[in-house]
Amino acid sequence: MGSKRKRTNKEAVGDIQPSQKRSKNGQAKTKTDNALDKSPFTEQHTVEQRRRELEIYELLGSEDIADRINAADAIISGLLGGDGVPESVLLRHLDKRLFRGLASGRNASRLGFSLVLTEILGQLFGEKDLAGTKYTSLTFDKVLGLLVEKTHTGGSIPGQEERNHFFGQLFGLECFIRADILYSDKTRWFAVLDLLLKLAEKKSWLKPQCGFIVAQAVAQMKRKLAEKTLQVLAENGYPKTPEGVGIWIAALDRFPEMQVPSQPWKHPLAATSLSALPAALKDTGSESTGDQEPGKKQKTANWTARLHFVWDTIVAHFVKLGKQAEADAAEQFKKFWNRVVDEGFFSKGSSDSQKFSGFMIFQKMLEGAQNCPFVLPILFSKNFMACLMNQASVEDRYLHRAALKALKAIEAATGNEPSFLPTTLKQLLGNHGAYNFDQRTNTKTVDKLLQKTSPATIKAVLKLLQLKDPSKSGLDEAKYYQALGNYLYRLSSTTSESDEESKSKKSVPGSAIQLLTELAYSNKSVPENIKEALRTKSTSAFAKLVKRPEDFGHLCNAILAIETDLDPEDEMASSILPQAYERLKDLLDPENETDATKGTRRALALLHSVGILQFYNQDPDVMDLFEELEECYDKLADEKLQDGEGISEYLVEILLAMVARPSSLMRQVSQQVFEAFTGLMSAEALELLTGPLAADESAKGQQALFSTEDEDMHDAEGGSESGSDEEELDSDVEIVNLEEAGSEDGDKSSGDEEDDEEEEQEEEQDKDQEALEALDNALADVLQSHRLDKDNEAESEPESDMSDSEMMAVDEKLAEIFKLRAKSTSKKKDKRDAKDTVVNFKHRVLDLLAIFVKKEATTLNPLAFGILLPLLQLVRTTTTKALANKACDILINFSKGLKKARASHAKLGEEVDADAMTALLRELHDEAPKDPSHAFARAVSTASLAVASVLCGMDDKATQDVFQLYAETQLKWYRGQVKIQPAFFSDWLHWCQSHVSTLAAQD
Repeated sequence: MGSKRKRTNKEAVGDIQPSQKRSKNGQAKTKTDNALDKSPFTEQHTVEQRRRELEIYELLGSEDIADRINAADAIISGLLGGDGVPESVLLRHLDKRLFRGLASGRNASRLGFSLVLTEILGQLFGEKDLAGTKYTSLTFDKVLGLLVEKTHTGGSIPGQEERNHFFGQLFGLECFIRADILYSDKTRWFAVLDLLLKLAEKKSWLKPQCGFIVAQAVAQMKRKLAEKTLQVLAENGYPKTPEGVGIWIAALDRFPEMQVPSQPWKHPLAATSLSALPAALKDTGSESTGDQEPGKKQKTANWTARLHFVWDTIVAHFVKLGKQAEADAAEQFKKFWNRVVDEGFFSKGSSDSQKFSGFMIFQKMLEGAQNCPFVLPILFSKNFMACLMNQASVEDRYLHRAALKALKAIEAATGNEPSFLPTTLKQLLGNHGAYNFDQRTNTKTVDKLLQKTSPATIKAVLKLLQLKDPSKSGLDEAKYYQALGNYLYRLSSTTSESDEESKSKKSVPGSAIQLLTELAYSNKSVPENIKEALRTKSTSAFAKLVKRPEDFGHLCNAILAIETDLDPEDEMASSILPQAYERLKDLLDPENETDATKGTRRALALLHSVGILQFYNQDPDVMDLFEELEECYDKLADEKLQDGEGISEYLVEILLAMVARPSSLMRQVSQQVFEAFTGLMSAEALELLTGPLAADESAKGQQALFSTEDEDMHDAEGGSESGSDEEELDSDVEIVNLEEAGSEDGDKSSGDEEDDEEEEQEEEQDKDQEALEALDNALADVLQSHRLDKDNEAESEPESDMSDSEMMAVDEKLAEIFKLRAKSTSKKKDKRDAKDTVVNFKHRVLDLLAIFVKKEATTLNPLAFGILLPLLQLVRTTTTKALANKACDILINFSKGLKKARASHAKLGEEVDADAMTALLRELHDEAPKDPSHAFARAVSTASLAVASVLCGMDDKATQDVFQLYAETQLKWYRGQVKIQPAFFSDWLHWCQSHVSTLAAQD
């Protein structure tokens, strides 16, 4: 028995050779780098010979293919190399080692032993004919008998060992076929064929394996032998089985004119055979033909999740046919797929196992479609699509995972062959699919496919998405445009692969955003109520594009392509808007830009594009924006960017107005434009930018910032905690969480402020409770009643009916009470909204300052130092932790930028006034005692060291001023005149120590 034999071998190895080291996976490590002994094996079975054989045969079963090949080479050379070994030695190896080893389930034994047997059989019965000249006793029948004997399953043996023996015999018979020794003498072939047919009858799961081997053999033999083989198979009832179909197709592909049995078909894939083919391929156990007993059925394999080899044969057939005549192949495949697969495996009466097989067949055909693209549109047939959408849409359905695998196969095939995308989309969104395919299936298949769109396919994809007749989508008009808008939004969000693509008119995001804009603003066939939703979607798409500078031109081109009817009596439409278009075209003209002006001109063009978009969105403040943009444009044209005087102030005013809006587009545009103009910032512009940071975070601060008490500002802020449940926010509107808007690091700007906030909240809660009690009392007085929890306190009074006049008086009093209550609640809401508005605005200002620091700190721009004091004052005065953290982060990044600039030996952008820098340092030291918190101390220390490092790099006088100022501050701290965290001074000492260490290293 196999298990005992394995133990004996292990014991033998232990007796005659030293123990080997084992790897982590338990396999013995062998020295494969040492060449194996290839000398002939001897008749004398000495200890050395046994050790050598055991070592080589152990390697022959290794999972490492290189070890198996080396071992096979050594065995073949040791048996047949040179003059060859005596017949008794060869027989012993065939009997005791090779055929016996086929039944072993150890590692990759069957593969290694089959490799050696195939070569030995080829030399024995092939061209060399060693069996006829040297090893005369080793006849074909004898050797074949050895295989049958060593893989015999007689007696009661465990199931796994029986399985090993069956597979051993199967591998052995395959060795005879691969050795190419059967077809010169047909008796040999039919002897092997008889064994294969008998083996197939023993176990149903062996039948596909045996059929596969026969199909391989038929593809190698001559025509007459192939005809006789098919006749034998027909007599054994094979034609109407999956194995028979595969064998017939393989034979007919090799010999198209061969004579085949008249029954049951001439060719399994012929049109006349399609009615009987589904039952054969599904292996339903139909009655066989020929000389079998009536009513006897072929054994059929149990259902398995592994696809039968016949489908590989069918794919190969249509690939070959397509290379000869694609039109005929497409027509034949369409008939085959619809009749056999769609109506056979995906019909309503098909079982779940058959549908599962159908999904695997679809994936197999989809893989083959790369070699024969004509099959692709045919695969998405009616029943298949219905089953696919039904099974994919509900998670608890039996074939849900199979349907998802089919969808992933579609995505993979399209990724491997991008040209498939238009055809695939056409089938999923039309014909037997659904225009809202992703919604129907609860997947993101179409969404992922659209991401694979390329400039070569974008035109075809857009043509498929935009239907001439929306009713053909199967959706109502609103849902159709909603789905179309979503598809175009996805396409516009794809990333351009290169700069050339981003400039091309066939660019994916450029083409998509232009069509989306056309639908939202220019297309007259789109209803106005639907256009509003499309405009929202286009604005969100613009916000995505603005994040990527390489896609800058797409937004501008989409704006330029808008064509809509304007009111000629509208002054803005007739004069200001055309002028804005002219300026935009001029700014986009590459002939008018240089390397120095390219960035600023594009940024200004972006602002013009947003202004035009705001005009079409009926923004009430767009008139002021156009006026400011015109002045910026004139300044840019006049100054030629020599000093940029006046431009930065206008830009800051424009950008502050933009960031005050809750729109994501406005935020992205403001950041992109500001980044292009940071080099032109003036001190006045920087003051305009940092000024809002000092505003109170209250209604008073809101009024000071925006100079208005209009309710529009309150409604627009995304951070507001209130609002009607019926209102729908624009998808471009940002909702800011004040607790998460800033950095997570750092403490509160002040512990006292946190306590004050808690006290204020407690006071508000007390006031709310008092107000509720007052409301209850007022209602009790008017209604002459009391709360249920005051039954014990209330005196029992007789009920009385009120007259109509009394009831009207009660209604008036109730209305007055609720009006006062609503007014009180509204004031509290307004206060909260006002604070949120100011805080959100400060967040946006800090975002711009972060960009300024990132761009200018590394260039040592002296203007950058002007933001230090406003940031520190914000850290100290704000009651919002997120703002304080974000301001601290900017200060830290400023310090890092300076260090990076000094490391690269960068010089100051312009001459720095040492006195002004010293005065700034003194202001920072004056600021340090104003807040005792650790977070503020770290912020002040960071800012102070940044200024001190610049001054110490100037001259001796400036250095002395720095040390004197630190000494004065430390003396005040020592005397108790000021309260400062010790870290302020320890950071200074560490900086000095670092400087000394650097000097010592240079020496």
